[in-house]
This record gives sequence, C-alpha cells and structure tokens, in this order.
Amino acid sequence: MDLYHLFNSLSPSWTSAAMLFGFFLYLATVGSILPGKLVPGVTLSDGTRLHYRCNGLLSLLLLVLLLGVGSQKNLVSPTAIADRGLELLSTTFIFSVLVTLMLYLIGCNSRAKSSSLKPHVSGNLIHDWWFGIQLNPEFMGIDLKFFFVRAGMMGWLLINLSVLAKCIIEAKLSQSMILYQLFCGLYILDYFYYEEFMTSTWDIIAERLGFMLVFGDLVFIPFTFSIQGWWLLSNKVRLTKTAIILPITLSLLDLAGLKGTPCSEEPISKHMFKESQGTHMGSPQKLLEVACFWLLGHCTAL
Repeated sequence: MDLYHLFNSLSPSWTSAAMLFGFFLYLATVGSILPGKLVPGVTLSDGTRLHYRCNGLLSLLLLVLLLGVGSQKNLVSPTAIADRGLELLSTTFIFSVLVTLMLYLIGCNSRAKSSSLKPHVSGNLIHDWWFGIQLNPEFMGIDLKFFFVRAGMMGWLLINLSVLAKCIIEAKLSQSMILYQLFCGLYILDYFYYEEFMTSTWDIIAERLGFMLVFGDLVFIPFTFSIQGWWLLSNKVRLTKTAIILPITLSLLDLAGLKGTPCSEEPISKHMFKESQGTHMGSPQKLLEVACFWLLGHCTAL
C-alpha cells in the first residue's frame, strides 16, 4: 500500500460519519428502552450514586441479529465496516477530539457542585483536555463514560464480524481466523455477561472523562484490538497442532485467571465490585490481589 492510497483511505467521508452516528443512535435508543438490571454505582464523595442499566448483552445480540437479517435482505453490506476500516478509524478519531473539546468547554463553564459534575480545572489546557474535567458527564440523561466503553467493546466485535464476512466472501477463511474470531467473541460476550461489574472499575469510578478515556474506548479498543483480524485477512498462516492447542490453553488460563481468586470462586470483577460498594475501594491488600490476577489474566490473553 503506497502512501497516497493510505492517506486516501484515511480520509473521512459522510458515509463513515453516518455509520458512526447510526451506531451511536442505536446504542442510545436501545440502551434506554431494553430491559436490564439497574445497578447502583459506587458511593461518591458527596454521598450520591449513579445507577447503570446493564442491558449491553441484549443490545449486542439484538444488533447482530438486525445486521444479520439486513444482510440477508441486502439492506446492509456485511463487509461495510471492513471495506471502510481506515475511513471509520479517522472519523472516530476526529469525533473523539471534537467530543472531548466539547466536554472541556462545558466542564469549564459548569457551576455544578455534585461529585459527578463538579469541574476540576487545573488551568493547563492540555492536561484538562487529556484527563478530563468532570467525573460523570451526561448527555440527554446518558452517562457518557459508561456509554463510550460499551460502544468500544461492541465496535470491536462488529469490526471482527465484518472482517470475517469479507474473509468468507473472498474464500480466505483459515484456522487462524476461526481461532481469532472465537477467542475475541468469547471475550466480548463474557464482558457483556458480567457488564454490571464494569461499574466498579477504576475508569468508571475515579477517572474523569477526557480525551484519554474517550480515545481509549472508541478508537484504541475496537481498532487496535482488531489488528490481528485485519492482518489475517491478507496473510494466510498455516498452524501446526501445537500452534492450535497453545492459544486454546492460554485462552482457558485467561478465563480461569479472570474468574477466580486464590480464596474464592467468584469472578474477580465481582470480587472488586463488592469491595467498591462502600465509600472506598477496599483495603490495599485486596486491591493488590485483584490487580495481580487481573494482570495475569490479561497477559495470557496476549
């Protein structure tokens, strides 16, 4: 791929913007109307709590079903995302920059006193734009922090499925692609099955919403985590039996690492969730234990 073709592919278009807008509109709509467990977040410093409707798994399954039916009826192309990958990357990046600039301006002019919306302005524009000013900014009643991380995880699966469809259409399906799709699919489904425990993670309870989080959720997660799929689309890899068994074993270790602790059969995320239901995150020893096993699980995912 020459530089001209690369820069041309990176140029955003109205089509890619419409696809991104449609995706966000769907998530905002179904996230508000589909049934789901209403989970109380951690107690903030002013004694208040946010409540999160955890219907991500249902929203994801419904979206995949609708896209599958639309593909069968020739209403949507199953390879639309794969065909416009770099376009969508640049469009999402631009959106991340613009939305965080808006968050910065709104935060600077906020007079709110609540823990969720109280502005934390350092006076350094870059610092405040990067790390954010408000803890839990909202838009039309939607908690943006929880919304963006949900969008990023779903976007990762949608990219993978579109790459898979392109792979099948071009008769390039391989064992490597099947394994990659299987492992990523299981990971994402597992995430949404335990979505309520996301409400106790550090990103949600402590980080203010700035470019760092918005970019991480909307750009880094879906477009970086799917690099393997893009690569396998253009490169065929023949796997030996050992090469097939090894990633399966590591994946099982990953699931075991994420689901268990030395003294409990509960998922680690649930363990952390319980510790964070008070006004603090638990003892340093408990946090260290959770962090070590979380790190072990994510290292095996590599």
